[in-house]
Amino acid sequence: MELSSLLDAMVKMALLMALGFVLRRCHQLSETGVRELSSLAVNITCPLLVIASVERMESADYGIVLSFFGVGAAIYLLLPFFAYLAARILQVKKEERHTYEFMLLFCNTSLLGFPIVQSLFGDEAVFYTAILHIPFDILVYSYGFYLMGGGDNFHGRNLWNPGFVLTLLALAAYVFQIKTPAILTDTCYLIGNITTPVAMLVMGASLAEVRLLSIFTEKRLYGMAALRLLGIPLVIHFLLVHLTHFGPELVAIATITFGMPVGSMIVMLAQQFRHQVALSVQAVSLTTIGCLFTIPLLLQFLVTA
Repeated sequence: MELSSLLDAMVKMALLMALGFVLRRCHQLSETGVRELSSLAVNITCPLLVIASVERMESADYGIVLSFFGVGAAIYLLLPFFAYLAARILQVKKEERHTYEFMLLFCNTSLLGFPIVQSLFGDEAVFYTAILHIPFDILVYSYGFYLMGGGDNFHGRNLWNPGFVLTLLALAAYVFQIKTPAILTDTCYLIGNITTPVAMLVMGASLAEVRLLSIFTEKRLYGMAALRLLGIPLVIHFLLVHLTHFGPELVAIATITFGMPVGSMIVMLAQQFRHQVALSVQAVSLTTIGCLFTIPLLLQFLVTA
C-alpha cells in the first residue's frame, strides 16, 4: 500500500470524472443515460467483480470472513445513533435532519469504494469490502427509505436487488468453495473491471447537473462532510485497532471504504419522494470533490499509523 499508487489512481479517476462532466455538459450523455450507467455499475458490474474476486482468494479463513461481516453489522447498527446526534450537534433545520442523517449513514461504497480498494489492495480486497458492507443494503432499503420518505416506503422485496443477490451468491461460493468454470470467472472479471470508468463517468456527469458555486453555499454541509470523510473513518480505525485483531490491510479497507463520499442513492430517493433534492445533490457533489483530497490523507495516516 503506497501513497504514490493512490495518487496515480485518484488522478486517473479525476480525469474520468472530468470526462463525464464534459460529456454531460455537451449533451453526449443524457439524464436517462446517466441513471442507466449508475444502475449498471451498482447492480451488475460491481457484484460481478465481487464474484470474480472470490475465485482469486488465496485462503479460506471463514473465521475472518464471518468476523469482518460481524464488524460491519455492528458499525451499521451504531451509525444511526451517531447520525441522529450529529445532525443535532450541527444544528440542522428540523425539516433537513433526516436528510443529514442519511448523508452520514450511507456512503458511496459501490461506485467509489470498490474501484479504490481494488487499485490499492488487489482483487481479494473487493470481496472483503463486499462482506463488510452487506448490512448497507439491508439498512438503506429499510431505515434509508424511512429517512427519505416518511417511513411508509419499505417493502421486503426492495432488498432483493441484483447487487444484493449477487453479493450473497459470492459469499455462498466462498463459504462452500464452489469453483466456477474459468471462462465464466474471466467473463465476470472482464465485465467487473469496467466498474471504475463507468462509476467515474457517472460521478462527473452528476456534478454537471448542478451549479458548481451552489455546492459551497450551505455551511452546515461542511461539518457533515468533515464527519463523513474523516471523522467516521478515523473513529472506525481507532476502534478496529484497539478492539479487534484484524491485520493492517483489513483495518485499512474498513477505514478507506467508510471514508467514501455521500452515497448517490440519496439523490435518487430525494427525487423519488420529492424531498430535499437540491440539498442531496449539493451533499453528494461536495463530498465527492472533497474525497479527492481526504482519501490521500487517510492513506497517509494509515501508512504512518
